[in-house]
Amino acid sequence: MVDLEHAQLTWDSLGTFLWEDLQAKVDHLQKKTVEVDHLLKEKEVKVGGLQEVLRKEELTSVGLKASLALEEERRKKAEVMINELKDQTSRQISEAKIQMVEEFKVFSGMRDLNVAFSQETF
Repeated sequence: MVDLEHAQLTWDSLGTFLWEDLQAKVDHLQKKTVEVDHLLKEKEVKVGGLQEVLRKEELTSVGLKASLALEEERRKKAEVMINELKDQTSRQISEAKIQMVEEFKVFSGMRDLNVAFSQETF
């Protein structure tokens, strides 16, 4: 019986040792789980902040693209207006030249009449 009691005590001691070792490992893993959860929450906050920054940057980018498109449209309209004004100016210059030639002809004709009139009068 002594051997049986000794064997029982050995098993009880071994069981207690194994239980304490297992409990220590469980405690350690629970602490690690808490640490991982804490780090995960920190990362989630950081990711959320980065997502917000990205969203704002995307909105800014969309706004800048829209502004660029409007500016490009204004530039094209301005180029069209400039070309129209160049054409109009060229036509006006040509018309002014033609009118100047006509007026010079009238002036020359008047001068010739004045000369003829002067010659007749004197």
